[in-house]
Amino acid sequence: MKTVSTRSILFLSLFLVLATAATIHAQEPFKGTAADIEKGMQTLDIPLLEKTAKYCGEMAKKDPKDYRAPYYGAKAHFAITDCLDIKSSEEFDQSGKSDEHLDTALDMIKVAQGLKGDNADIPILTFYMVRRKMLHVSFPGLMAYIGDRTAAYDKAKELAPDTMEVKIVSAIQVAEGGWPPPPPEKPIAEFEKLLKEDPKLAEAYYQIGYIWDKAKKTDDAKKNYQKALELDPNHHWAKKKLQALSAGTGA
Repeated sequence: MKTVSTRSILFLSLFLVLATAATIHAQEPFKGTAADIEKGMQTLDIPLLEKTAKYCGEMAKKDPKDYRAPYYGAKAHFAITDCLDIKSSEEFDQSGKSDEHLDTALDMIKVAQGLKGDNADIPILTFYMVRRKMLHVSFPGLMAYIGDRTAAYDKAKELAPDTMEVKIVSAIQVAEGGWPPPPPEKPIAEFEKLLKEDPKLAEAYYQIGYIWDKAKKTDDAKKNYQKALELDPNHHWAKKKLQALSAGTGA
């Protein structure tokens, strides 16, 4: 009777482990993708985000019916836009690379929306991307995006009106969705309502700071940017805006 060698057993075990890992990866192709994007955003790691975006693009070709590929791809490209804008010495990146990634993100999110129209994360992300596009372009170019931003807001509110993410979008829409813009106190009151629900909501303090910044209320803007950073040390936009105010180049 032949005995099985230790080397054979180890080889078989390794083969089974690799086979199992391959099976799990095939079943969960985007496991870890969201975490990689979050890590890339927190650390401003553009190479990691580029790798993630490339992976999502490849997966979109393999399975054109899976909405996750274009959704996460859009999120990765938008995160690259964010990093480039944050790292720029200007208000936004002037190289054109930021705009390229943003346009790619907008194209991909449209595909995701067509594949999964009932997922609230998609119009929420669309809202933020269109909003950024509007900040990148000047009048009258930005007028072309007003309808897209409003449509994204309406869809997000329809799908998940009670989530904090949509409530933040709603407050931003109050601040920026009409013309002429309302007095600062009106949208700030909306964010203050959210802070009653979650006193540690860094994004609410950032948005309040941004509203005061645009209103040239420097002290109030600084105070709220600082609070956002206190609650979230990785809030790079609060850090950048605070540095701009200290240098006398605020919004």
